[in-house]
Amino acid sequence: MIYFCADDYGLCETASEHIRQCVEKGVLNKVSVFPNFDKVDLSKLSENKDLLLSLHLNLVEGKCMASKDEIKLITDEEGNFRHTFGGLFALSLFRGKKLQEAVYKEIKAQVSYWMSILPENATFGIDSHQHTHMIPLLFDALIRVLDEEGLKLRYIRIPSEPLSPFLKAPSLYFTYSPVNMVKQWLLKLLGAVNKKKAKKRDIPTACFFGILFSGKMDEKRVMKILPAYKKLAEKKGTDTEVLFHPGYLTEGVPEKKNIVFKNFYLSEGRKTEFDSVIKLSERGVR
Repeated sequence: MIYFCADDYGLCETASEHIRQCVEKGVLNKVSVFPNFDKVDLSKLSENKDLLLSLHLNLVEGKCMASKDEIKLITDEEGNFRHTFGGLFALSLFRGKKLQEAVYKEIKAQVSYWMSILPENATFGIDSHQHTHMIPLLFDALIRVLDEEGLKLRYIRIPSEPLSPFLKAPSLYFTYSPVNMVKQWLLKLLGAVNKKKAKKRDIPTACFFGILFSGKMDEKRVMKILPAYKKLAEKKGTDTEVLFHPGYLTEGVPEKKNIVFKNFYLSEGRKTEFDSVIKLSERGVR
């Protein structure tokens, strides 16, 4: 199976509406949902029984859902998250025990909220904004919550891209973003650790695609790489996940929400990825 996923549902109504359009007209069959911006209404998505709803754990933007007084290490006085991936990674090295306890409490609050709004009998997946759950100490905190709550996941994202599909497309070599290349390698290293933990608990993962071309997942690039991914996933006996960010904005990012990645939400690349999802559907890609 191929999961065609859109991240960042629930950022604001405009972004969510564009994602819903992709569900209706595009190939999307997985939507990853922010729990901590606006009150989330899943009714417009849950009508599609084939759609996998995934909790998009958020530890870097917006406000916390746990008590801010108990997780001061990762929030400011108003309860806004104050660290990006890099900051959380550094804290995991130098203040590991305190960070893990704070993150555990916040993840537990977000998972509890998610379970309260998820349609009855629905299965769900988990991933995270900016892939922060890949930091090993944070991944352990997530596993602790899942174990304590007795939750069985349909899928957890391990954003570790195999290299072979890209090596087979030399015409794309000079289109890679240096920043995305660094992200790809870091997540690949972290993925090697966390994939073993997921396998030990029998949590399904997939052959992942969407880091190196993040912001540039246009139809042509996807179609250059996807066939090799299909073959690789078939050989490994696993599913594939293809990640898009089609929830584009054309004007102001919502105010008073502690939005850190404004430039990304307003970038042309998100509209490119919206168009790509629609075009892939028109080509009959599944």
